[in-house]
Amino acid sequence: MVIADQSMPADIVDILLWQDAQQMLGRHAEPDGDDNCVWCGWQWPCAPRRLAERADAASRRPWREAWTVRHDLNSIRAMPGLDDRRRVAPNRGRFD
Repeated sequence: MVIADQSMPADIVDILLWQDAQQMLGRHAEPDGDDNCVWCGWQWPCAPRRLAERADAASRRPWREAWTVRHDLNSIRAMPGLDDRRRVAPNRGRFD
């Protein structure tokens, strides 16, 4: 999903990586009262948040560094239970 009104900084080298990072940073935005991520429930700062911060920084660097982090983002999305979508576990209720 692309947010049209979101202004992009001038120093961005990899636009798609930056957009992915912004989306993940928005979801994994802050800890809750128990010091867990409001999106995934992992201890703050959660792994997806740290990866999104790396992606944001890498989107401003030469393409080789951005490509490596892009690969990391795609890898974490492919791992069961570590993707950036909320799901419901059968017979166990909600899990992140």
